[in-house]
Amino acid sequence: MDFLELRAIVPGPRLFFDGVDPTAGRPVRTTVYSGHLCLARRAGFRGAVRLEDLQEFAVFLPDSLPYPQPPSRLSVELSVRRFRSTGNIGAVHVGACDERIEVADDPRGGEHRWLRLAFRTPIYSHDQVEINYRVTAQSD
Repeated sequence: MDFLELRAIVPGPRLFFDGVDPTAGRPVRTTVYSGHLCLARRAGFRGAVRLEDLQEFAVFLPDSLPYPQPPSRLSVELSVRRFRSTGNIGAVHVGACDERIEVADDPRGGEHRWLRLAFRTPIYSHDQVEINYRVTAQSD
C-alpha cells in the first residue's frame, strides 16, 4: 500500500500561443497546461517510512487535448504549492524529482492519446503536499 494517495487534480487555465519557429520559419502552436495535484497521507497506511523513501505518481492531465501525433517539444515544471508535515520538518525533503511528460495511449482503450505526467516525491513525515505543474507542448 502506498503512503500517499492522489486526492485531486485541479487544472488551471490552458493557454494557447501561435507563432513562428525562428530557426525554421514554420508556424508553431504552443499550448501551456497548468494546475496542481493534491497528495495526502493514506489513512489506512501501516508501516515504516524512511527519510529517503520516494513514491512514484503518474497521472493523465485532465484538460489535455488529444494528440494523434506527439508534439515536437514537451517540457514540464513542478513546484511545491503547499505542504503540511506530521513530524520534525528539519529532516523532511519536499518536492518532486525525476519528472517527465509524455504522450500515452488512452488507458480506457480509446483511439486518442493524452498527456501523461509522472514524477517521484519524498514521503517521510508528509501529511499533505500540493504540487503545481506547468506543461508546455509545442506542435509544428
